Amino acid sequence: MNQPQRETMKLWDGEVSYLEWASPGPSLLFSHATGFNAETYRMLLQPLADRFHLYAIDQRGHGFTSLPTEESLAKDWIIYRDDLVRFLDGFDGRPMILAGHSMGATVSLMAALLRPDLVRGLVLIEPVFMPGSRFHWLLARWRMAARGDANLAERAAKRRDTFESLDFVERGYRGRGAFKSWPDQMVHDYLKGGLLPTEDGKVRLACSPAWESQTFRMAPRGVTQAVRGLKCPVTLIHAGHNSTCPESEAIRFVKNHRRTRRVFIEKATHFLPMEYLDVVQKEIARMAHRAPR
Repeated sequence: MNQPQRETMKLWDGEVSYLEWASPGPSLLFSHATGFNAETYRMLLQPLADRFHLYAIDQRGHGFTSLPTEESLAKDWIIYRDDLVRFLDGFDGRPMILAGHSMGATVSLMAALLRPDLVRGLVLIEPVFMPGSRFHWLLARWRMAARGDANLAERAAKRRDTFESLDFVERGYRGRGAFKSWPDQMVHDYLKGGLLPTEDGKVRLACSPAWESQTFRMAPRGVTQAVRGLKCPVTLIHAGHNSTCPESEAIRFVKNHRRTRRVFIEKATHFLPMEYLDVVQKEIARMAHRAPR
């Protein structure tokens, strides 16, 4: 089976690290969620490597990418969008299919809106769609608080960032908390791509708590209101529990962009690509036929 290679692309302010599965198929770029990394999605992407030329990037402040993370740099996720565009421009200029989870989905959409010439199609998995109006934004925040997940930024800022070893962390994470619905292999891959060695023989989070908190705190609002001019076909996959894509925003997206295929999985959570790998794989494969060449 086609295995990925770890590669880097040099930019003027640092390097972007990414996984590449070389294949003669159409090109697809996958972008991860806040706090995660490219390795996390290896189980999801590996079965697609026989039909796509796959790229999975470590975004700024995550994994093995070395781009800087100054204070307030993540505002409205524009820097993530621009990094993605620079990465796409770094190849031969031919458009790719973009897919992503959570922040990675939203940033992929933002890149497609800015540079439609670089994007053939979009597969958005649990995108972060915050309402544009202040009333609806406050309502969404209230609903998040009611189910106990409104303080993601605060919890991220307080997260422990140094540990004895990868094995120590894995024993503590597997089957617990946010990782309860994850396959064990995905937990291992997430840690493999998200922990860096320290000088004293320990490991630390590649995505610092401060940067993760800043990213959560600075999510853009009103993205679904800006998609009327979007050219490419879209598949929107969202969950019924603890979703970052409220049904009202998903419906607004479809209303504003008629070439959207909406896939709703009621039993899924925000960790949909960890829970329903086969569904996501089928939808990504379907996009290869929907997207214009």
